[in-house]
Amino acid sequence: MGIALRGSGAHILTYPSAFTASTGAAHWEALLKARAIETQCYVIAAAQTGQHNAKRASWGHAMVVDPWGTVIAQCSEGVSVVTAGIDLCFLEQVKTKMPIWNHRRFDLYRKISLDKNLHDQMPGEPYQFGQCIIKDAQVFYQTEYTFAFTNKRCVLPGHVLVAPKRCAKRLVDLSEEEIRDLFVTATSVQKVVERCYLATSSTICVQDGKDAGQTVEHVHVHIIPRKPGDFARNDDIYGALEMHDKQGSDREESEMFAEAVMLRRFFS
Repeated sequence: MGIALRGSGAHILTYPSAFTASTGAAHWEALLKARAIETQCYVIAAAQTGQHNAKRASWGHAMVVDPWGTVIAQCSEGVSVVTAGIDLCFLEQVKTKMPIWNHRRFDLYRKISLDKNLHDQMPGEPYQFGQCIIKDAQVFYQTEYTFAFTNKRCVLPGHVLVAPKRCAKRLVDLSEEEIRDLFVTATSVQKVVERCYLATSSTICVQDGKDAGQTVEHVHVHIIPRKPGDFARNDDIYGALEMHDKQGSDREESEMFAEAVMLRRFFS
């Protein structure tokens, strides 16, 4: 669970516990240090303490452990409270100096997911895309964190969108795993779209926030296959992208669904 929380962007993990006196003396501190080191998070662990009855006593020793595995605060015997400072700059330094997350072999074993309901879309179930609904028939590819779908208003033929399954307004709202998966998926989709539309170049664009032109409050990647002469001036595409959802009319659903069927074949 700690690994899953870290993967979702957690900086602090909490472990309220009730270790017995014997197991607490042997394992409590070692386990908490291990959780801090393997996740590179602060660990805050409250703990029951004292003699509960003739047969049961709790170890106590509530503590705070930093991302390097150092105990920076610990309660003494009996009922007490401790405080500790949380230094997020230090946390980032630990991640930078020892980037263990980049060394995980997710190609060999499945990631542990907290939001399993987001990753296992039921057949026919629509996808939430900001204030919009994307029908299942528009989606032509998906991964654990990301889905790709046909666009109701295209700047050019083959203009598709890739978005995280979790509703997030901006890139900074995504976890490291979601960001990595979003752009790996975008690259895979780009290759397929270029192949389908006989293009050798693409415009890849993210309008990250309202002031950057984002109208749907859900971060997404525009993938637009390009061909020679599709615009008089190459950069005119950005003006067209700015206006594409403000002018014209939506495509017919049947057209979007048919395009999704065509693209889906390349991922099967």
